Amino acid sequence: MANSKLQHLTEIFNEKIFRIPDFQRGYSWQTAQLEDFWEDLMNLKENKIHYTGLLTIEPIPESKIQKDDSWFLKAGYKAYYLIDGQQRLTTAIILINEILNKFENDGIINCRKKSAWEEKFLFLSNTDDYKSYIFGYEHDDPSDEYFRTGILGQYSSSSDKTETLYIYNLKKAKDFFRKKLDDERQKIDIEKNFKKLITGFKFNLYEIDNELDVYVTFETMNNRGKPLSNLELLKNRLIYLSTLLDVEDKTKEGLRKELNDIWKTIYEYLGKNKNKPMDDDEFLKNHWIMYFKYDRSESASYAKFLLNENFTSKNVIDKKINCKNIQDYIRSLSECIEFWFYLFNPKFSEYTSEVKEWIQKLNRLGMSAFPPLFMAAMIKCNENEKKLLQLFKSAERFIFLVFRLSQKRSNTENSSFYKLASSFYHGKEKSVDSVIKEIKDKTSGSFDLEKFDNYIKEQYSKEEGFYTWNGLKYFLYEYELDLQKESGGGRKISWVKFNKRKQEETIEHIYPQTETEEWNSIFNEYSEKESKILLHSLGNLVLLSRSKNSSLQNKCFALKKRDTEKGNSVGFYNGSYSEIEVSRYDKWTKEEIQDRGKKMLDFLDDRWKVDIQSWEKEYWEIKEGEFKENLLNNKSQEKNKDHG
Repeated sequence: MANSKLQHLTEIFNEKIFRIPDFQRGYSWQTAQLEDFWEDLMNLKENKIHYTGLLTIEPIPESKIQKDDSWFLKAGYKAYYLIDGQQRLTTAIILINEILNKFENDGIINCRKKSAWEEKFLFLSNTDDYKSYIFGYEHDDPSDEYFRTGILGQYSSSSDKTETLYIYNLKKAKDFFRKKLDDERQKIDIEKNFKKLITGFKFNLYEIDNELDVYVTFETMNNRGKPLSNLELLKNRLIYLSTLLDVEDKTKEGLRKELNDIWKTIYEYLGKNKNKPMDDDEFLKNHWIMYFKYDRSESASYAKFLLNENFTSKNVIDKKINCKNIQDYIRSLSECIEFWFYLFNPKFSEYTSEVKEWIQKLNRLGMSAFPPLFMAAMIKCNENEKKLLQLFKSAERFIFLVFRLSQKRSNTENSSFYKLASSFYHGKEKSVDSVIKEIKDKTSGSFDLEKFDNYIKEQYSKEEGFYTWNGLKYFLYEYELDLQKESGGGRKISWVKFNKRKQEETIEHIYPQTETEEWNSIFNEYSEKESKILLHSLGNLVLLSRSKNSSLQNKCFALKKRDTEKGNSVGFYNGSYSEIEVSRYDKWTKEEIQDRGKKMLDFLDDRWKVDIQSWEKEYWEIKEGEFKENLLNNKSQEKNKDHG
């Protein structure tokens, strides 16, 4: 490297143009990093210096200068790739542009016209109707088009409207600074802060001499703000390996273009749902499990395998990795990313409504070790949704019975399903029917209803019962959907909203936790322990369409069903389907709690094919399980008979 220099932005942008190379990640800063940048600027005293960090640049060979940038060289400019520090420099340019937008075309800021500052940091006019850009991305990068149009507000005839997660971040940064500058409460002295930004923020500027070193340098840089994801590192590594392949230059160029196109597609899908952007490395890890032979000892080391063991320069030099190996791998990534997106965002897909609903169920329940297998199945069964649906149903049953009822460890059968995903994806003797059968066999081998009974007993020993069951929300929502289906009506509760609310706002004890005089008159015959059992039993818990006023929660059953005291008729009668079911009871005593509990366990039996009747204990005992401790108490039994 050349010697470093501490320079501010007006010195750095001295007859230089900067391009973010294709192996760099896009703009990844979030609100936290933007806030830090803004606070650094606000807290900087006039005529003081703020050390902003490292900028590492590499001269762009003349042969790689893009055609519409070549005139810069004739005008005496030098062109550089920005290897490290692009997040900070991009942020600075976005803020400079927003500040300049506050001034008229002929406005003066810091003794120079606005147009002069635009030519310094943003763009130069090559002809009357064409601008060349001082700072930007390589043209194949979708961020380049957006930076010119969305950030700098310039016209473009391009039809490329691709939106990636990086583009979304650029939008957020622009909006962030625009709002800060418009905030009347802060009364920002725009001109003073512009001066601080361009002369007070200083960077260590390093220039890399060796072209090939740039890829290795990029991986080892200390990226302040937000570390590189493994997916971003992998792209850089594969581009680097493409330069080492023993193939024609034309083939290398083709591979590099394909890499850029595929990563563009990957980030387009990762950021497609703006409300729920997807994690880079979750996709990479799950694809690795499916694509490569799974080894349990390496389950947490997918990045180590990809970057340190498989895609290495030594393997390329030793001919263990060739152009086809890289092509096959990245094409698989390209094939899978769309289905990975649909797996967590089924509403965007063209699957039938039934398939979409079962994917949603899996998202609600949690997919455990199944995502790699689901991704493989969505590819292999793309033309056979019936089989795909069967697989989803089998997996959902495994997850619910094994993890929510049997309370098995969360990694139960993980290795088996990971290996199954790889075997199925690569077509090694595994049909979709055999995959479904294996899931069913694993369910039978892992399901143990007695463990659920013991688990509930343990919860009761803590005086919590079914109320703290980790499968309660999912079970009650499924029960609600079943009642909806019976009624033929529309959905009354959104899972997203339901799941965001606190448990006490979504699930109510019908017989309340805080007893009033009316409730005490009904349940005073039972001991405190017996009352707790009834209180937290399954039949006494109801899913609410909306949170109820705390005063209503403790009122007598008649008013909980329908309260008209304040003129507005509210209560169970017009709530969720589960609430409406409860409102049809005339009273609420032990018998009603047990009756509804039996209905709910019957639903569990039918919905997940638990086959409770074949269990070693008597069917009635399971149905009465919430209250059977009382039934063993002779005194309680006599009392129950007297009041039966």
